[in-house]
Amino acid sequence: MLQNATPAQLELAAADNHRQLFIVEAMSLKGEVQSAGGLTWIYAGPRNNASVPFPALSKDDAGPLLDGMMAWFRSHPPKGAGCWSLDPPQPADLGVRLLARGFQTGWTPCWMALRLDSLRQYPSPAGLEIRPDNHTDTSLVNNLPYAGNDGAVPPSLMEAFPERAQRFLAFLDGKIVGQSCVFFTKGAYGTAGIYNVGVVPGARQQGIGKAVLHAACQHAADKGWHYAVLNATGLRMYEQAGFKWISNGHTWWLNNQNYLTDPPSPARVLLAEATGLGNIAALDNIGKQYSANELNTPLANGMTLMELAVHCHQPRAAEWLSQHGATCTVLDAWNLGWQDRAKALLESQPEEVNRRYTYLQYTILHIAAERNDIPLAMLALSYNPNLDIRDKIYHGTAPGWAEHFGRTEIIRLIKEKSST
Repeated sequence: MLQNATPAQLELAAADNHRQLFIVEAMSLKGEVQSAGGLTWIYAGPRNNASVPFPALSKDDAGPLLDGMMAWFRSHPPKGAGCWSLDPPQPADLGVRLLARGFQTGWTPCWMALRLDSLRQYPSPAGLEIRPDNHTDTSLVNNLPYAGNDGAVPPSLMEAFPERAQRFLAFLDGKIVGQSCVFFTKGAYGTAGIYNVGVVPGARQQGIGKAVLHAACQHAADKGWHYAVLNATGLRMYEQAGFKWISNGHTWWLNNQNYLTDPPSPARVLLAEATGLGNIAALDNIGKQYSANELNTPLANGMTLMELAVHCHQPRAAEWLSQHGATCTVLDAWNLGWQDRAKALLESQPEEVNRRYTYLQYTILHIAAERNDIPLAMLALSYNPNLDIRDKIYHGTAPGWAEHFGRTEIIRLIKEKSST
């Protein structure tokens, strides 16, 4: 097991713990592990997400290997797929290559680690009982995070490999109110991975989360492990328990079926890669075969080429696309730092102030509130936005978003505009 580790070793240990977890989960579900070069993908059946853990590819091999993986997924469709990477990815343009083939951007993992001999304990509520329990069905526990099959460590793994995983349940007044799980790896990077830490909403802010976290870490220490690692969804509680930040990572997700129903052609993949990399010579060579309408057709991941250029911070590619007929929205221009162009777009088409963006279907004023971008809010408000538009997911108006995020200055600007 890992001892006297450096931060770099702990980062590799966190990745190794996740990789082994994905493999053992697939084994518990009679799945498959496929490898080619430095690329591994783990298939846990059609009802579960596949995993692509921490690719290590060369620039020359990355394209063909990723194409082979996508072909395999088309013949063995998973529910979805997630690709995980440390920072920087290998190769550095891994994200662009995945986006070109149908993956969407994901969240940023936050890797943390704890020397188990420095584990801290905090007071917990009177009457709280924490039990090791790999068998109780938690799927019907209302609002318990990671209940049933929703957690990183599912019941099938706990049942099939009890020596690798141990869950802890927290009971208060006889009811399950929280849980955690520890997954063990051995070898050069052997660590205790902490997963599924969650507390029902009505029992939070009482120390129950720290208590179930402590139980999992203490169990690992008692078993002889020296370090615990995790991917934090919130830093504060873990820092209070003694965990230290190591680094951040990257994820990309294959969440829609477009790669199956409308797979991108090799030329379309090359066009997207050229856009994401800002390769103007390649755009001149490949892009000339596409009409303006085709340049505006969304990729398999739902992004337009212009949105991809913006996401990858490629203003020269965005300018090339614009000159060849691709639509540049107000938000695209703003995100590229083209404030004058954003204003000009609104000047010529004031209705664009109410355009809806992304799967959230929200407006630029919603986005300004989310980011606390006061200049963007001022620009939007100067073109009389519809303040009653609600986003698709949370059903909130832009003023409601500003209130939710506590954006005092934007709230003031909205009220001032509404009173005129």
